[in-house]
Amino acid sequence: MNWLLSVPLLSSTSLLVVDVVAVLIAIALLVRPRTRRTWWRWIALAVLAGAGLGAVVTWWLGDVRDVLGLSPTWVDRFWVAAVVAGLGVVVVNLIRTRWWRKVVAVVAVLVFALAGGLALNRDGSVYQNLSQALGLDEVPALPATATAPPSAASASTEFDPTLWSTWKAPSDLPATGRYGSVSIPGTVSHFPARDAVVYLPPAALVANAPALPVMIMMSGQPAEPSSVVTAGHLVETLDAFAAKNHGLAPIVVVPDQLSADAHNPMCVDGVLGNSATYITTDVVDYMTSHFHVASGPRAWAVGGFSQGGTCSIQFAASRPDLFSTFIDVSGELGPSIGDEKTTIDQGFAGNRAAYEAAQPQAIMAKHGPYADTAAFFAVGATDGPYGQIMTVNSAAAAKAGMAVTRYVSPGSGHDWTTATNGFAHGIGQFYPRLGLSAAVQTP
Repeated sequence: MNWLLSVPLLSSTSLLVVDVVAVLIAIALLVRPRTRRTWWRWIALAVLAGAGLGAVVTWWLGDVRDVLGLSPTWVDRFWVAAVVAGLGVVVVNLIRTRWWRKVVAVVAVLVFALAGGLALNRDGSVYQNLSQALGLDEVPALPATATAPPSAASASTEFDPTLWSTWKAPSDLPATGRYGSVSIPGTVSHFPARDAVVYLPPAALVANAPALPVMIMMSGQPAEPSSVVTAGHLVETLDAFAAKNHGLAPIVVVPDQLSADAHNPMCVDGVLGNSATYITTDVVDYMTSHFHVASGPRAWAVGGFSQGGTCSIQFAASRPDLFSTFIDVSGELGPSIGDEKTTIDQGFAGNRAAYEAAQPQAIMAKHGPYADTAAFFAVGATDGPYGQIMTVNSAAAAKAGMAVTRYVSPGSGHDWTTATNGFAHGIGQFYPRLGLSAAVQTP
């Protein structure tokens, strides 16, 4: 069972094996029974009807209803149409053939669905293995001993922009950092957040640890904080940077700005929950009181992917007193839960003025020019719609006085490959700014 749960779902081998089985089963179902003269007529009708239905459903849900906040890729469209077409062939076999073909048809349902699911998962780079897909790969709780470094009470928390030059790694420095889940209560916001994930670099795990900078990183929607670790490979990225910099890396917290996969309070305080206060007050207070972190906006950064990227520009633009650095990977133009009317009605209780004030460009126009804010924007090379959004928002940020860096992830779209690459390049870009190295780090 452990072997099955750990099978890599993103590997070409896994996809190829399932596809070959699916093709062989499809061939078996397509062979004409000797007693069915009109067989090919029924098969053609089933395939055309199934493919057409799959295409229409994908268009309606992805393009018209925009249920995921992005347009389906051609990979998505092809596989949904192919799977539904295959199910059409299954129906013909269930109705018009003998019992043994009916058994094969039932098996085909599972194989076709698996083949399509693997293809869609690979396209989005979401689940690494079956354990993650089934929700069994939970992040372990961070030990209580890791939340109170011995030196935290006595050491200075003032941000040191040249920490990299004064830090001397002790002989007992761990080879890797430590991460785990923590419960961050919504003390002020009363926001019902799920558990967060905290990463402590090697330099935070030794006696007399230095006061380290903090990064707040957020997932997209739908997702959960652990998605940034599993699908976004954040821990591997941070450990790699720490290994090259004598154990130095930011302390990172991945809080829950959503409260549920299907919920999107849009990182504002409103009828859907006080998500903004939760992140900027409750999460900040928790990290300050539980870990040895540096103080001041230069020591604090915020970032995220997709909806989380939108949140990052909202928070950094509106709170330059708290964050002076942000990473926006494939963020939206502004907070949204659908079309403009739905967003205003359901997210802002019908208050158009509040909706317009929450848009990143409006926030930047109000708070700019910025004296010391650095922005990193990333997008997938094949992600046309979000590429246009990145161009618009990054231009507005530059106009508002922010120091802007742009990055395009080669060959990826609006997926976790882009998130992984964007996080890695963004964090590396800001290593000198966070006092962790003399030069920009490359993944």
